[in-house]
Amino acid sequence: MQYRVIDGDSHVNSPGDLYKDRVPRKYRDRTPQMVSLDECDAWVVDDAAPVPLTVLSAAAGKTPEELTRKLIHFEEMRPGCHDPKARLADLDADGIDAQVLFGDGAMGARDPELGTVLVRAYNDWLAEFCAVAPERYIGLAVVPTHDPAEAVKEAERTAELPGLRGLFLGIEGANFPITDSSYDRFWATAAEQGRPVALHIGASRQTDKRNSYQASPAPGTLEAWISTAPMSISESIAMLIFGGTLERHPTLRIVIAEGGIGWLAYFLERMDAVMAKQGRWAGSTLPELPSHYFKRQVLATFQEDLAGMRTYDLIGSANIMWSSDYPHSDTTWPNSRKAIEEHFGDLPDEDRRAMTCDNAGRLYSLI
Repeated sequence: MQYRVIDGDSHVNSPGDLYKDRVPRKYRDRTPQMVSLDECDAWVVDDAAPVPLTVLSAAAGKTPEELTRKLIHFEEMRPGCHDPKARLADLDADGIDAQVLFGDGAMGARDPELGTVLVRAYNDWLAEFCAVAPERYIGLAVVPTHDPAEAVKEAERTAELPGLRGLFLGIEGANFPITDSSYDRFWATAAEQGRPVALHIGASRQTDKRNSYQASPAPGTLEAWISTAPMSISESIAMLIFGGTLERHPTLRIVIAEGGIGWLAYFLERMDAVMAKQGRWAGSTLPELPSHYFKRQVLATFQEDLAGMRTYDLIGSANIMWSSDYPHSDTTWPNSRKAIEEHFGDLPDEDRRAMTCDNAGRLYSLI
């Protein structure tokens, strides 16, 4: 297939029957169930309180006014949110040839054992989803993070599942000690497989998403959380760099998903300055500047970021991938062609193609 646009970050929403027949019988009574409430549908996982479906995760094609109605029923989603055949029509309408797929495997299960079981079931389902159009769907296998051995085991298992071309630490993924030596085998496994590991916005110890679930949060809480979430991923990336993970595994590739890029030029400058001015007393032992490891091994996705386009040369065109964030509330769908032209129209063809197609194509072994 000839690729022109590869979307570096999109999302799939789990259908209500995803876990029904994909978990061992002993867990069947504890699997996520979609229940119907008065004003919405909701997921119930084990004995936890119901988690309502929100329009923000199924916002494709909706106006800002329509997003004010927060809670929805499953049937109100566009079919492309969860159906692989329907999604192809949405990709075609938006001018997208292939798309990276993020999802939530553990569904917020609090029991680590159950979470691992759910992750496996989700990854099996995602492989089936990708099999509908393997040349167009790039699945990211969710990795359990509570146990280093389980993380390695699932990375090895999903390497045999077609279509799962990368690994995803999950929305809560950075809450584990991301640079602890016990996880080095996981990073080594990913590097050996040649599969990139994605960290999504929100994957930071600094981000407390519980604030967004409160019935009446303090004024400004939601807007502040949404505004700062992209930059919160910087903590995890800095830990991977300063902690030596990237230095020890030079072929490992890390993806910053949905974090934008407008802050990255300063971030690279800041890390290098910290190394030069603070590194000695902080105990830094890197043989190269932090920016060296970032440019060698990290790629970041963005949807709309004109500030980032003004500084993309300081970041590196090889380190950037455009994305649509379909079907979330930040999505450019169905106007992605317009967004791409606004951001890349005046750039050299080589840089434009790298960021809208070739970087993702090479990273996920499509081209």
